[in-house]
Amino acid sequence: MESNFSKDILIAAREYLWMLTSGYPQKASLKMVGDKFMLTRDMRQVLFRGISSLKQAATRKAMIGSVKPGDLVLVDTYNVLFTINNYMLGRPLFISNDGLLRDAGEMRGRILNKPVFSRAIGLLLDALKEWAGVSYVLYLDEPVSYSGRLSIELSKDMVEMDIEGEAIAVKSPDHMLTHEKSDAICTSDSVIIDHYSGRVVDLPRYILGKYFQPKFPSLVL
Repeated sequence: MESNFSKDILIAAREYLWMLTSGYPQKASLKMVGDKFMLTRDMRQVLFRGISSLKQAATRKAMIGSVKPGDLVLVDTYNVLFTINNYMLGRPLFISNDGLLRDAGEMRGRILNKPVFSRAIGLLLDALKEWAGVSYVLYLDEPVSYSGRLSIELSKDMVEMDIEGEAIAVKSPDHMLTHEKSDAICTSDSVIIDHYSGRVVDLPRYILGKYFQPKFPSLVL
């Protein structure tokens, strides 16, 4: 994706932001703005995932932080992996107005390129190893195919790489991330973040910045 959004997209984003901040329903606002500016499906997804009301955006932005020694960090594993995966597949990624990196790809649970997905896993593990004195729980969605096998493989890799923690397949990672004790979580899922009170680590942005130095388009208006 280009390093900047077009002028029309930014105008549409500002109008959509105004509607959300003014209390208009999200679905109706998105349709109204999308139709007015004749936005493609991808661009509507960008607005849907990338624009929150000013209050929501400010609250989430204040939660973004880094990992500290001694932390217990919970990872929304597929959320992180598919964001990295989508970047390497050339799909749109952007900085939302709450400061978090997100993608417009509707691919959760669909592994279309196994070598690329495997590389995303490798980059994730390399990043976790960098942070000494930190323990992790990597949650995977049990309903997604092969999550059980992947959780076993990830746990084995963590032991071999001397990364403290484990990977677990569970019915609802969302519930675990918001209800289990932790110091920080790695996710860009707005629903999870809005029900969490600790630090939020933008792990995909850190990983992609370290290995690829991309210039993401921004919706920080």
